[in-house]
This record gives sequence, C-alpha cells and structure tokens, in this order.
Amino acid sequence: MPELFGYGRAVHVAIEKLHEIFNDRAPTRAEASNIAEQHFHLKHIAPSRDPETRPGAYENAKQKARQIASDYVHEYAEDFAQQRQVEVRFEIPARDCLITGSIDLLMRCDDAGEIVEAHVLDFKTMEGGADPLNNAQLEWRELSLQVQLYAKAAREVFGENAATGSIHLLKDNQRVEVPIDDASVGAAIENVEWAVQGILDQDFPMRPSPKKCEKCDFNRLCSKRMEQFRINAGVPPPILTPAGPRVAAAIDTAS
Repeated sequence: MPELFGYGRAVHVAIEKLHEIFNDRAPTRAEASNIAEQHFHLKHIAPSRDPETRPGAYENAKQKARQIASDYVHEYAEDFAQQRQVEVRFEIPARDCLITGSIDLLMRCDDAGEIVEAHVLDFKTMEGGADPLNNAQLEWRELSLQVQLYAKAAREVFGENAATGSIHLLKDNQRVEVPIDDASVGAAIENVEWAVQGILDQDFPMRPSPKKCEKCDFNRLCSKRMEQFRINAGVPPPILTPAGPRVAAAIDTAS
C-alpha cells in the first residue's frame, strides 16, 4: 500500500469544505490553508514525532495540500461568487449495467439565487505541466469518459443543464475543458456498454503494447501474442477528448 494512499481524497475534501463554508465570497489564502490543514488525514503514514524540526512525509504532504488549496482560491475566486459546489451521488442505467458515481457540480446562480447552469467539474490531484494535452502522465480517455458520464447523470438524473465540463488539475491549478455535447456523451456510453458486453461474454484477448506491457506484473511470463476480439464484438466509437478523438485503450495497440 503506498504510504500516501488517500492523499488525493484528502485534498478533494478540503476543496469541498471550502465551497461548503464559503458560499457567498472567496476565502483568503490563509483561510483556505487552515481548512486544508484541519481536514487533512492519511491512514497509512504517521505524523512525525517532532514535526517542527524534523518534518516527515506526512508533514510535507500536508504542507503541499495547504498550498494547493491556497492557490486554488486565489486563481479561481470566481468559483465562489454567485456559484456553489455540490457533490451528489448518481446511478444511471446502461445496457446490462448500472453506472454509479459521485459528481462535483459547480452551480452558477443569478441575483435571486436561482440556478442558471451547472458545470461538471472533476478535481484531480495531478499536474498538467506546460502542455497538459500532450502530457504522457495524463490519460485523457479515462479523464474525459468520467466527465462525460457525469454530464449525462447531471442532465438525466438531476435535471441540471450541464452546459460545460472540465478536469481541474490541482497540483498546478489548471482547468481543462472536456467536450460534453450529445455526441461526446453518446460515445462515452457506447464505450462503457462495449466493455461491459465483453466482460459478460468473457472476451479477454491478449492485447500487448509497449506501454501496457512495461508496467505489467506478468511481463516476463507472458508471450505477448496479439489476439483479436470475437468477430461479433464490434468496435466502439472513439472517445472525444480535449486532445482529440481516442479509441479505447483495449483497441489502441500503441497505448
């Protein structure tokens, strides 16, 4: 178990608390930092016995969480003005499966407090770098698929007019818009249904590729022989991402 397991969730909780507490103004950097410290917790690593003079991994992680929260409220103060964030759980049916999750919705309200539109926002404790769309550490298929499924839930389950969606990369405070038009959401659902059908049919062909094989625990035991899906499996449409259309990773042998 990685000792920093749960770090992303700890930062996410801090961001949620900021929106819960400060619903009519943006918090200051100091207020955001204090909230992050109050709600910071890691299960698998103990605090240092002497945090002032000998800070350890726990203290360093907490300090980084405080900085992330502070930078977020400074750069995105408008998220707190006439807007409010809510986290809601959802269930949406698809063919032979039920998709469940939890959405972060950023609601924009008018002067009377009525909701004008909803923005689907997924916080990730990741770093985008100078060019997030070409960052090899970011899997835009997975990130986009998640936001697109959230958008479907926001519209169909909660009746909110989710007009835009984005991924917010907290480590360097970048927000990247993800397409959530009807075509993008439809392609996301088709990819989920295709994957579910393959699981139910026990269709698990060997699909070796450089990136997948490099990190696989069975690298030295595997023959790495390319196998095809069953003839009737079909091919799902490309997932529409901010970096352009991407076919499912199981099909993309270069991924």
